[in-house]
Amino acid sequence: MTKTEENLQKAITGEAKARLEYMAFAMQAMQEGFPEYAQLFMEAAGAETIHGISHLRTAGGIGTTLENLDESANGEDYEIETMYPNFIKQAEVDGRADAAASFSLALERERHHRAMFKEAFAAFNNKAATAKL
Repeated sequence: MTKTEENLQKAITGEAKARLEYMAFAMQAMQEGFPEYAQLFMEAAGAETIHGISHLRTAGGIGTTLENLDESANGEDYEIETMYPNFIKQAEVDGRADAAASFSLALERERHHRAMFKEAFAAFNNKAATAKL
């Protein structure tokens, strides 16, 4: 991997983190009754999304719809089988029930995402096969 490729990956991660932070800040501002500040955070989050997508596209991380469905269907496996179960165990060891609960919720949603993407991938392939007939 070249230094530029490494930098693209760092930029993608940074933009994604900034987007999440700005969206969380917007939600907090709304809860506190400051919609005008929430709007500022949401506008910044939108810009960070565009930056991240540009970097992702430049890094070759966006394929065809079929490729994207395949990657999404199979990409959830690591989070479901390894990452979140290990994170949950560690949070429990560290006495962080709040983190374990957050990781557990994410794990359940990732299972749903995997099923959703696998179903969509199969449906896309079936449509493509039917179209060739």
